[in-house]
Amino acid sequence: MTDSPKDELEKLQKLRTELESRLAAIDEEQETAEEELKILREKAAIRELERKMKEKQDALASLRIEKKELEDNSKAPNRLSISEAIQKTKAEIENKKDTLETEKEEGQKSESDETQEEEDSKKRLGFF
Repeated sequence: MTDSPKDELEKLQKLRTELESRLAAIDEEQETAEEELKILREKAAIRELERKMKEKQDALASLRIEKKELEDNSKAPNRLSISEAIQKTKAEIENKKDTLETEKEEGQKSESDETQEEEDSKKRLGFF
């Protein structure tokens, strides 16, 4: 049984309508994908600009620090850096500690010498 021309025309029109509907859906999906892609590209561009800006800010901060150090060094040439001051203070503390230990040892030696002399003189005098 063959379709009548009228039935065939209806089927073709339905097929055409369905294909046009699918095409419209694909067009809409394509537009959505293109918009999402634009958004993602814009976000990527912003991230890249933020990264470059941070690098520039870090470089600028380093230059400012170096400039400040050079200005400080030129204004006060005898000033020590913090690490140099700490090392110098540690060395001074060690020297004083050594000096105190030496003085303490000498004091103990002289006290023991004096004590020994007193004992010797008492023995000579017959106190023991």
